[in-house]
Amino acid sequence: MATAVAPLRGQDTAERLARATEHMNQGRLDRALREVAEVLRENPASSAAWKVRGEIHLRRAHLESALTAYQEASRLDPSDVDVLILIGDLLVRRSDRLEEALQAYTHALALSPENDRVLISMGSIHERREEWERAAARYRQVLQIDPNNVRARSSLGAVLFKTGQYEEASDELRKAIELSPRDLRSRVFLGMSLNHLGRYEQALQGFKDSLLIDPHAANQMIGVREQRPQFERLTRIYAEAYDRSPREAGRSFDLAVIYYYAHDYDSAWKFLVKAENLRYPIPIEFKEVVYARRRTR
Repeated sequence: MATAVAPLRGQDTAERLARATEHMNQGRLDRALREVAEVLRENPASSAAWKVRGEIHLRRAHLESALTAYQEASRLDPSDVDVLILIGDLLVRRSDRLEEALQAYTHALALSPENDRVLISMGSIHERREEWERAAARYRQVLQIDPNNVRARSSLGAVLFKTGQYEEASDELRKAIELSPRDLRSRVFLGMSLNHLGRYEQALQGFKDSLLIDPHAANQMIGVREQRPQFERLTRIYAEAYDRSPREAGRSFDLAVIYYYAHDYDSAWKFLVKAENLRYPIPIEFKEVVYARRRTR
């Protein structure tokens, strides 16, 4: 008498994981998790199942559970670069686990030496730890592989700015803007670099251009307190221009922009009102942002 042949475990696992993935993609996360749990009961050494489990937890914003699942998937299959990157991406959210994140990215890089995402993530960790030379080296490594990588170019420019290399920073940031004209971070850092170099007209134009892209552009500012002397000089120059031509609407708007980037929202509002009374075409979104900042300080 013939006996039924049970499906191969590998085929059965693949089919169940496919169903779990379908449930997950359609938002049925509880069903997806139950399906994966069944797979792992029968085959706890399935790295693919642990990987899917990690993604389900990630979609549910259960970050620690996601991390645990990805770490088990990586233990079972140490060659999976994507899982190592996911582990690094989860760990990097915690300032107290940056070293672990760096280790995960280092293992990924050993398997994929020209992985620009890994290199940029490593550079970002070094930047957060103020390891400027290491950060710059990682970003330059990306640019050797792909000279048109905007994020690496912009990040290198930011590192150069933070280390006081304003001329070099402005060169890199201009290249980033050429590649991506709407790259807000590059435009704001370029404005700050030009301000330090005393190219005030260019700096102000850069700040204005940033506002046309995003009225929240001042969020990209760093070290506002440290920038204060440079902004005081910029303010003084344009305040003198305003005093010479107080009825020129553009002068009022210039000062509003400068005060906004200096995080002096009361003064920014004052000169926005002056500019508006002189019929200067103020972007409504910018006006709303300044007004809201005054009320929530």
